[in-house]
Amino acid sequence: MIKMWRKGSYPVKSIDIILPLLGVVYIISPIDLIPEVAVPVIGVLDDIAVLSLVIPKLIKEVNKFLLWEAEQKIHAGNIKIIDVDIIK
Repeated sequence: MIKMWRKGSYPVKSIDIILPLLGVVYIISPIDLIPEVAVPVIGVLDDIAVLSLVIPKLIKEVNKFLLWEAEQKIHAGNIKIIDVDIIK
């Protein structure tokens, strides 16, 4: 998804890609707003709060990308659909 976005072939707002990436970097980073070493229980809460905001946004963007990718393959003629169920 990021590779296609960087190439310019996947049309999406930059903030919709950058915000989840920054959240993941924050979780991985040893630098926190509330360090786990100083306040063990509360220090983890900021990571959990960021995860609760980032994961739904990331899942939404990945789903939109997968739909876009499938549409691109269908329009290019690289895929043949035999049977489909529509689920609402």
